[in-house]
Amino acid sequence: MSRLLDTRIDRVEGRRMAATAEHGSAANRPTLRAEAAMGAVIRSALARAGVDAAGATRLCFADEAAAPLVAIPDTAELQREDANGAPLANAYDRAGADDFEPRILVMARRFAGGQPPDFANASFAELFAWSLAG
Repeated sequence: MSRLLDTRIDRVEGRRMAATAEHGSAANRPTLRAEAAMGAVIRSALARAGVDAAGATRLCFADEAAAPLVAIPDTAELQREDANGAPLANAYDRAGADDFEPRILVMARRFAGGQPPDFANASFAELFAWSLAG
């Protein structure tokens, strides 16, 4: 994936996450939880590789996803949805999710046994793919 496309995706993702944080919508909770969990996977891989997480600038997306989760009340209904695998909020999110796995796998194969990404400039998706490749 080109750096320009990664940058545009990161920009769109940042705006979406800001809107989600502003509304504190429980409907976006599955997406936020996934992004926060991806951040945990990336941080763990960075630690194993001896890389300072502060140098991976796009890791801030995981922190931005985790913040609104604290503001969403943890109701019994939401806990049931979490246990049952809550559906994504809308069809647009589903289409993006369907494209996500193949793209991450392609990037992970590129990083497997090869050079790590430029952590300071890598997209959140690249950081996640790299963390899976290791």
